[in-house]
Amino acid sequence: MKHSKIALYAGAVVAVSTFAIANVSAQEKLTKIVYGNVTSMTLSQGPMVAAKRLGYFKEEGLDVELMGFKGTGTLIPQMLAKRVDIGYPNPDTLIIARSPGKEKLPLKFFYNMTRSSGWEFAVLADSPIKSIADLNGKSVGVGAMSFGNVPITRAQFKDLKIEATLVPVGVGSAAFLALNEKRVDALNLFDAQHATLETEGTKIRRLPQGERYEALFSNGFVAHEDLIRDKPEVLVGFGRAIAKATLFCETNRAACVKMFWEEYPNAKPNGDPAKVLADGIKVFSSRFDKMLSFPKDRPRQWGHFDAQPWRDFAAALFDGGQLQTKDVDVESCYTNAFVSKFSDFDANKIIAQAKAYKD
Repeated sequence: MKHSKIALYAGAVVAVSTFAIANVSAQEKLTKIVYGNVTSMTLSQGPMVAAKRLGYFKEEGLDVELMGFKGTGTLIPQMLAKRVDIGYPNPDTLIIARSPGKEKLPLKFFYNMTRSSGWEFAVLADSPIKSIADLNGKSVGVGAMSFGNVPITRAQFKDLKIEATLVPVGVGSAAFLALNEKRVDALNLFDAQHATLETEGTKIRRLPQGERYEALFSNGFVAHEDLIRDKPEVLVGFGRAIAKATLFCETNRAACVKMFWEEYPNAKPNGDPAKVLADGIKVFSSRFDKMLSFPKDRPRQWGHFDAQPWRDFAAALFDGGQLQTKDVDVESCYTNAFVSKFSDFDANKIIAQAKAYKD
């Protein structure tokens, strides 16, 4: 009897030890990476949160930490120091860094996420300002002078011969208060911020921009060239997980919004649940729709960059005085090398999962 108890105890120890080793081994297989957004994490980051909570990152062998920063100018140094692996900036910083006489940044876009411009100009509904030209002599609130939209905004103003003052007002309530108290005449923030302002009861109008500016793509995923060279499988896995999550969110936007609030409960507004959810979907969709701006004449290619928008971006920066020449090597700013692998998953399975998803 004594021997059988010892054998049983030994067997249990072996079983527990084997489980522990297997569990540790499973954790060791996950590659930890840091993702940096150019602002705090807002509803526009719904696909990133969905990829995490639905296990899409884990399926690709990734453990992704999501972090927020205060603008492209704050994020980029962290990427150059390799403290952030994947960032979500605007393209202008890399384009400007490719111009003659500038120090080339060893960063490259590898996934086109927000496929049309996410930046807007908004004024109060009763404002006499009707167009971008009417901003001449006015003050325009921007999130921070380091935000990625600032060079393009300056380009638009120079293009239209506008003299306007850019005023850092932050994002969220601080920016909204600045507009409502008329400390600034307009806001130049990203789409989700203006949609949030509307859900809080402020009536605004968006000023139409020139077609060349509205057509410019916005944020995409960037990595250090060393990471692209040494660990391409990490970027392939990240992009594929995001593609899955984007498709999931397209199919079930409400679920995406709820998952974001589960991840960031302090971001969920108080109030009537139905209205809160409807407002959340509106805010989320203001940016998400731009992630779905695929060409209608060909199949979707997740993450793919067309060459012409990059040339248009450089031309806009040149015309606005941000570049000294249009002759910039924009092709070195991005790669489509992983695009075919981003779509390497069963889309119907993801759609079915989204339709069947229960909170």
